[in-house]
Amino acid sequence: MSNLIELDGNRVSLKGDMVSLTGLWKAAGSDPSKQPAKWRDLPSTKEFASHLADVVLRKSEDEIFSVARGRNAQTFANWHIAMAYARYLDPAFAVRCNEIVRNHMEQRIAPAGFPAELIEMITRTDGIVRMLAKKVTKIEHTLDEGVPSEPAAFTITVEPKKRSSA
Repeated sequence: MSNLIELDGNRVSLKGDMVSLTGLWKAAGSDPSKQPAKWRDLPSTKEFASHLADVVLRKSEDEIFSVARGRNAQTFANWHIAMAYARYLDPAFAVRCNEIVRNHMEQRIAPAGFPAELIEMITRTDGIVRMLAKKVTKIEHTLDEGVPSEPAAFTITVEPKKRSSA
């Protein structure tokens, strides 16, 4: 996995599942009132970080935050916290950030030279599979309840094809 992602023309550093809050802050416009250290001191941030550390990740808060000091000082945080910080910085920025970080973490970025037609075909197939999975889940829930939630739009009957003996 790369150590950098490109976000709104800025490079944001990564360390495993940690994202640079400083990089996000710079990519969002560097509003002095929204610096990572100031956001980290907010009660809502402390509450979220505590819950994430204790309940979800079962780590200490020191393990979900990391501060690199020196010439290139940066604050890093677990990606969950980084996404919360992105929402704090700007909702529109957060949406772009979520997609880029998610794609990167899932390694969904196609290798250089990968045919565009194949990417489109994979994307369409993925969409169809997701749609069918939702429909199957809905059918399963309806069967479990024993009462259809809406009338069936159509019925499919499959019969074995008869072979002709010639």
